[in-house]
Amino acid sequence: MSRTEDRWADEESLWTLGAAEAALRIAPVCIMVFPEGVMQGPQIVEGMKQGSRWQNLRISDRHTSELGDTMVLAYRARATRGSTERDVLCSSTWVRQAGDWKLIQHQQTLPAAG
Repeated sequence: MSRTEDRWADEESLWTLGAAEAALRIAPVCIMVFPEGVMQGPQIVEGMKQGSRWQNLRISDRHTSELGDTMVLAYRARATRGSTERDVLCSSTWVRQAGDWKLIQHQQTLPAAG
């Protein structure tokens, strides 16, 4: 698997993994922006512990930008959690330090109505 494919696999797993496993991939300084608000650092993992994980994840419209030890992924995600369906445009920034890739930024934006 290429390192780009590895990052996409890590990205997808963050939607579905349990909080403990996801925490291993998230930098302690990570910032996540959701339509509901902003979370940083330990708040992210605590938020993951609060609810069930996403299911039926479908990622489309994938874009990748890479420069040195930084990779940005942008995509559209659709997933369900219980009776809730989520349809969002996403971007994530991954950084490699000491050979290990960590998520340092993730944003979800609601698509324009129409």
